[in-house]
Amino acid sequence: MEKNLEDTKEEFKRTGVENLEIEKSRFGISIRTLLYATIFGTLGGIISSVIPFDLLIKVWYPLTGGTQLASAHHIIWVAIFYGLTRNKPGILISMFTKGILEFLITGSYGIIIIGINLLEGASLLVGFFIMEHLNEGDSKLGWGIAGGIGNITQVPVFWYISGKLFTLHISLFILAMIFAFLSGVFIAGLLGKVIKNYLIKAGVPIAAQAIFTVKTNEITNLDKS
Repeated sequence: MEKNLEDTKEEFKRTGVENLEIEKSRFGISIRTLLYATIFGTLGGIISSVIPFDLLIKVWYPLTGGTQLASAHHIIWVAIFYGLTRNKPGILISMFTKGILEFLITGSYGIIIIGINLLEGASLLVGFFIMEHLNEGDSKLGWGIAGGIGNITQVPVFWYISGKLFTLHISLFILAMIFAFLSGVFIAGLLGKVIKNYLIKAGVPIAAQAIFTVKTNEITNLDKS
């Protein structure tokens, strides 16, 4: 009788929100991180494709390259994602998701838009990597520079595809690069950091690495005060 009961015992699998951080997907990252990467990538893909942010700039700055002042709205979603998870490979997954949606919704640049999104994601990843090694990974300066680096690399690609790189004066190209970097600093970097902090305060679950960073910063701030 006892033997039969032991044979019929079922192993129950732990579930719930907390387990999302423990369970690993086939990509080697937690299920929660993978969900966040998909969610923020989807948000970025839909909003970037549907809302014409460029028109906001053209109203008061109609010259070539001015639209780069709003271009960092493409990567702010991934910056927020990284702030919540501290997962660098997830940046590429999120940007890949965003690129697929932009390709399906607009299709203006064809399948190459997926590669451009991956380039922006890789640039943002490098930006955060550099800033963290300089101990500025969670400061406003670090986020700003990382956002600038993440946004500036798409300018040469778009100018090459459109032919502007060969027809317009080099000064306009340099100006577009400056605008793109500033957009990355203020929109993806500083604004992204503010939104990330509000999400954390609102109780959005974050990854263990991000929790460690937040707690460390709180201790540091207490020591300074």
